[in-house]
This record gives sequence, structure tokens and C-alpha cells, in this order.
Amino acid sequence: MPISAMQNRFERLVRVEHGEWPKLLLAFAYFFFLLGGYFMLRPVRGTVAANNSDLLHWLYTATFVSMLLLVPVFGFLVSRFRRGRFIPGIYLFFIANLVLFAFGFEDEATPQWIQRAFYVWLSVFNLFVVSIFWSFMADIFRPGQATRLFGFIMAGGSIGAILAPSVTRLIVGMHGATGVMLTAAGALAIATGIAVALGHFVRSEQNNRPAPVIGGSVWEGAVRVFRSEYLLYACLLMLLHNLTSTFLFNGLAVLVNREITGFAERTAFFSTVDQVVQVLAFAFQFFITSRLIASLGMPRTLAMVPLLLAGGFVFLGSSMGLVLFASMQVAQRAMNYGVIGPAKEMLFTVVDRETRYKSKNFIDTVVYRGSDVTASWIFKGLMSSGFSLAGIAWLYVPVLGLWGFGAWRLGQIYNRLRAGADAVHSTPSP
Repeated sequence: MPISAMQNRFERLVRVEHGEWPKLLLAFAYFFFLLGGYFMLRPVRGTVAANNSDLLHWLYTATFVSMLLLVPVFGFLVSRFRRGRFIPGIYLFFIANLVLFAFGFEDEATPQWIQRAFYVWLSVFNLFVVSIFWSFMADIFRPGQATRLFGFIMAGGSIGAILAPSVTRLIVGMHGATGVMLTAAGALAIATGIAVALGHFVRSEQNNRPAPVIGGSVWEGAVRVFRSEYLLYACLLMLLHNLTSTFLFNGLAVLVNREITGFAERTAFFSTVDQVVQVLAFAFQFFITSRLIASLGMPRTLAMVPLLLAGGFVFLGSSMGLVLFASMQVAQRAMNYGVIGPAKEMLFTVVDRETRYKSKNFIDTVVYRGSDVTASWIFKGLMSSGFSLAGIAWLYVPVLGLWGFGAWRLGQIYNRLRAGADAVHSTPSP
């Protein structure tokens, strides 16, 4: 087959146009190494969570307080520095932190305070660096491009996340958590270099005109959230999603603590769960999500996930076990990464730059971890009151119904905003 024919077929599969390839491939590689580095570390966090399953609500609270302290710092950086400076600067800061943790971990002999500090740090790190990545993507891709290409970019992250647990399983047996952390730090350093290269490429597309400093108030992102119906629905979507996902995460930690012993064995179990999740998420991102949104529209796509999960929670309420519970978490996370994730990032392509960076970061960090704290304390309270995991699953079915309604409404507002954004882009410049 001629190369041009193969290229055209692949472009139809990915839904990419000729001139979009360089920027798309840089974004793909950037997310590959970013999520690859994080998912090397996630099984270690899962093991720490299982080791501290009775204290998870306090770890969530500590993470939320850390977010509250860091958000104004991030707002200051965004207000005072160009994108090309604050993005790599934040990544290098987190890489330096990770190297320090690498030399403090000794697997089973690691002091409890270091394990707990790592859990909080990784929870903060994940949200900040991924939020910054998608703010960057929303800044350099138009709404129509985002609908076609964000699933493919997310697939790059999923490939990294699919490979990462295998790297963790290989390294943790020989070099322990220290080896895993140093390898992850290397992957994150590569991601930082690609971020810089992508920034230079975008500047060259714009005749070497640097991205303007966003400016504004440090607290502007939070203020905008509470003034916007659109952003408030996005917060509601995140709150209800996290109520569900935190129950599944905490419940699985409880079951693993009961049924699996040993640091390496628990880390291997969580690595396997992560790998299955990412394989399914990749299938959604690469082949399904963009076509799903194009055919069903944003409102139906966003509402579909909680309705499917509601059926799964009925099964959990009727039967309980480690394999079934892990399967339910796999389904929830696969649809989160594969469907909700790309759709959620598309929501921010129809707003201005200050909202993309400041308000989005506030939602992705403070609101996200605030809902985690709420969900973890609810879980702890219900378990302490004598509810079983099966009984709690039944309580979440109406929560999923409310999530479906909020998702539908958010999708409708997105359609209205996108119509306005498309009209602006289609208007010729004077």
C-alpha cells in the first residue's frame, strides 16, 4: 500500500488533519512520559493506602490542606510569569521532591511519617501536573480540534500508564521503592523537556510571539468559579464523581488489607489493577470517545457514565468480594480516564485563558481534593456506624442518579458556549 494511502487511513482513524501532526505528536509524547512517571508511583501509593487503611480520611484531609496552601502560590506564578516559565518550573520542583523521597524510602522499614508524607505529596503532585498539562492543551488547541484530538492525546498517557505498572513490578522486586521513584523521576524529566519543546513549537507557529502573561488576581480563579453556572456544574460533576471513586478506592484498600499480605504482593496487585484500567481506557480514548461525543453529543456522553455505574453498584449491593469490587473500580476508572477525562478537558476549550489556568486549577485541586475529603469522612462515618461495603453501595445509587442529571445539564451549557466560540473562530479577521 502506498505510504500516502496508509497515512490517509491513519488520519481518518485518529481524525487528524495534515498540519496538526507535529503539535499532536509532541503533546502525545509529553503526556506519555508524564502519566508513565505517575503510574510508576501509583502502586506504591496504593500499598501505603492499604498499610494505613484506617487513617485514609486523615490523609485526604492533609492533602486538602496542602492544596489550600499551594493554590495561591500557583495563582501567583500564573499571574506573574509566562507559560513557558511556570510550567517547567513547577515540574522541576516536583522532580526534586521525588528524588528526596527516593532516598528516604526503605520499603517495609520506611518510617510511617515518610510513607504518609509520600501519599499526600503524590496526591498533590498528580492533580497539579495533570491539571497544568490540560490547561496547556486547552490553550493551544481550538474547541473543534479538542473534540477530535484530545482522546488521542489521552491515549498517549494511557500507553505510558499501561507500561508503567510493568516497570514498577520489575523494579520493585530488585531495587524497591527507591528504584521505582528514581525511574519515575527520569520519565518526568523527559516530560518536562518535551513541554519546553512544545512551547517553542507553538511560539514558532505564532511567528515567535511569546504567550502573554495571564495576569490578574491570585484569587481570581476561585472567584470566577462561584460566579459561573457552567463552572459550578463542573464542580458538582467532580464532587459526585469523587464521592463514587473514593468509596471504591477506600473499599478496595480495606479488602486488600484483609486479604493480601506483604508490601511487594500488595504493590503487584495494585500494579495489575492499574494496568487493566489503562488498557481499557486506551481503547476508549483511541477508538471510541471522540466518535461517541460526535454521535451522542456532550450531554448524553457525560450522563452515560453514571447511569452505567449505577447498574454496577446494584451488583455490588447484592454481592461482595475482592475480585468483584476490584472489577467495579476498574470499570469506574476506565470510564473516568477514557470518557469523562477527555470530555472534561474539552469543557475548558470554550472559556478564556485565565479560566483555563486559574479556575481550572482551582477545580482540579481544591474542589477535587475537597470532595475527596468529604467522601473519605463519609466513608469512615458509615463504616464506623456499622454499615457494610454492600450496604454503602446501595446508598450510592441515588448519588449516581444526581450525577447523571448534573452531567446532562453541564453538557447542554457546553454546547451553547461552543457554538459561540466556533462563531468567533469562523469570523474572518479584519
